[in-house]
Amino acid sequence: LEEDAMTLARAERAIEQLNILYRDVSTHWAASESRVIGHVILSPPIGIDVGDEGYTEDWAVIEIDASKVDATNFNGNAIDLCIQIPVKQFNHKMYLNVQSGPSFAYPKDRLLRLCGTIPDKEMRKMPDLDQNGDPCLIVMKRGVATGLTVGRANNIASYVRHYYGLPAGTSKEWAILPLDSNSAPFSDPGDSGSVV
Repeated sequence: LEEDAMTLARAERAIEQLNILYRDVSTHWAASESRVIGHVILSPPIGIDVGDEGYTEDWAVIEIDASKVDATNFNGNAIDLCIQIPVKQFNHKMYLNVQSGPSFAYPKDRLLRLCGTIPDKEMRKMPDLDQNGDPCLIVMKRGVATGLTVGRANNIASYVRHYYGLPAGTSKEWAILPLDSNSAPFSDPGDSGSVV
């Protein structure tokens, strides 16, 4: 009952925040030209079999219009953990095995700030354990198609053969698995570009 009350309170705060956002958007962002906050300055073609290890490469550099986004109104790169997954359930997903120990703290404002990258060492020797005691790295992303999802990365590379749309070839990609047999896929078409 206490968890339901907390979930309701979070939902009410989220509704209030959405109403504030709606008023701001309808006042300042209604015209399509006012919604452009920057532009792509570099977007090389998707590369396959790139570098010594042969991974897929897909990135872009975007220049942000400082007149629309600046230090006073930009919280930094973050994943909004929203209320799609209740806090208690989300924390449980982040700790599949008690032997792994706590390495995640749910942010009070629901915004998980992004900084740095996963060290190569952790990508090869996973620091966490899944529910079966197998090494893994618990990861998350928010995608357009699937929303907020939590998955398990392991150190097994997925080899992908490209036949259409790209030059034919084989490339390595990092496989992200669902948490368990009851979980939905980590991503679907439309999630491309999501930060993991």
